[in-house]
Amino acid sequence: MQLSEHFTLAELTKTNTGLDNEPNNEAVMNLKRLVTTVLEPLRLHIGKPIIVNSGYRSQAVNAKVGGSRTSSHLNGLAADIRIEGMTAAELAVAIAHTGLPYDKAINEHGWVHIQVAPLGMKPRSELYTAVFTEGKPTIYLKGIV
Repeated sequence: MQLSEHFTLAELTKTNTGLDNEPNNEAVMNLKRLVTTVLEPLRLHIGKPIIVNSGYRSQAVNAKVGGSRTSSHLNGLAADIRIEGMTAAELAVAIAHTGLPYDKAINEHGWVHIQVAPLGMKPRSELYTAVFTEGKPTIYLKGIV
């Protein structure tokens, strides 16, 4: 299913875990909102393809990859993205300067976690840098470090 000109449902639900990762209707609608309000305009703004590392995650997939129990990925509200030729910090700064209605952008391990707010909530446009200890994020610092 095509969610926008450059993004498909398959791309935003892919997993290498071998586990079922079929989103419900609400998650599909959230993914569509994510790509149409943030990812597609971001791609057009930057002028380069966006590579999705992770989008929607079922409970089982999220547990297998060590995701937070309250992860926005569980509801189709988030994606971990990267763009070839840009560092995660550069991408996060670019996102912050677009004026797009994102809720959070987190500079992580070579990618940016981008999420939209739940339907009916105002996006906060917050920018963070994750600090990792033994492969797990332990601190989220506001801004880019």
